[in-house]
Amino acid sequence: MLTATLLVIWKLFLPLLLVIAVIDWLTASDDRRVRILRRTGLTQQQIADRLNLSRYRVRKALAS
Repeated sequence: MLTATLLVIWKLFLPLLLVIAVIDWLTASDDRRVRILRRTGLTQQQIADRLNLSRYRVRKALAS
């Protein structure tokens, strides 16, 4: 019974987390997005291309 309850909670909780993650990404500032992408291992140029920013702007965001 406990396993079934946990499974139901998990099935309801997982989509909610996904929605929260998408909303968080859409409302994040450019500086925060730059730092997130840098942690995933992207180069400054790749981040600039992905976010349509200049490399200088990416460098400044990482320095702050």
